[in-house]
Amino acid sequence: MEIGSSALLFLLALSLVFTFGTAQNSNPTASSCSNDRGNFTAGSAYETNLNAVLSSFSSIAANDYGFYNLSIGQTPDQVNAIALCRGDVQPDVCLSCIDNATTEITSVCPNQKEAGIWYDFCMLRYSNRSIIGVLDRSIVIQLVNPSNVTDAASFNTALNNMLVDLMNRASSGGSLRKFATGNVIDPVLQPIYALEQCSPDLTQEDCTTCLETTLSVIPGCCGGRRGAQVILPSCFVRFEMERFFQEPTNETTSNSNSKTYASLQIFYRSVYAFLAGN
Repeated sequence: MEIGSSALLFLLALSLVFTFGTAQNSNPTASSCSNDRGNFTAGSAYETNLNAVLSSFSSIAANDYGFYNLSIGQTPDQVNAIALCRGDVQPDVCLSCIDNATTEITSVCPNQKEAGIWYDFCMLRYSNRSIIGVLDRSIVIQLVNPSNVTDAASFNTALNNMLVDLMNRASSGGSLRKFATGNVIDPVLQPIYALEQCSPDLTQEDCTTCLETTLSVIPGCCGGRRGAQVILPSCFVRFEMERFFQEPTNETTSNSNSKTYASLQIFYRSVYAFLAGN
């Protein structure tokens, strides 16, 4: 049976959707090696504990909220680690991302006692100090799309309003997930998609403080850009002009996302009906 050009284009689009998770899960977007926290030597107690922590992540049981923390050893060689997946990521993709992170982080930071690595779908941090429930704004990572939007003033106003709303909803999340997404179209029809997330072990106040820091960075680094990420150890924010997150299932999600997803479902059904008749 001969397949028309419309069908081929649609099948190509589907293949891109199915490979989206794997592609984004493969390569880290950022990393941090904290030399000021000290280094460890090969064969030391700290290295033994670090290897034990990282290998333990491979056997953790999946959960629905994508947050894990482990501690092994005694001070001063104790290793404390946090792994956190993006709030819209499925458990199997989450664990796969964490597994990649445990392998990659020691290649990127081979002997630092404190390090972090970030992917699109997850992040992993470890340290010789206590990091569970501790707000950390010690580093600020900025990843910025070099392209500009058409109307920066309109875009920035709509973006700021949405980010403040998402900050309030993400910070009010429970102890398992502090995550919110949303999308708007500004007055000149520029679409904006965004998400914000904190490590869920933070208090509401600390989450708000962390996200306020990310939002304060955006005007200077990313105003009028088509997309950007601002990453702190304890939280991050990301926005794009294209939808980059999956349909969420928690109460912190913007209602507009559900409407957008419903519209996409109608569109896909229409395309399938078209292909079936050709």
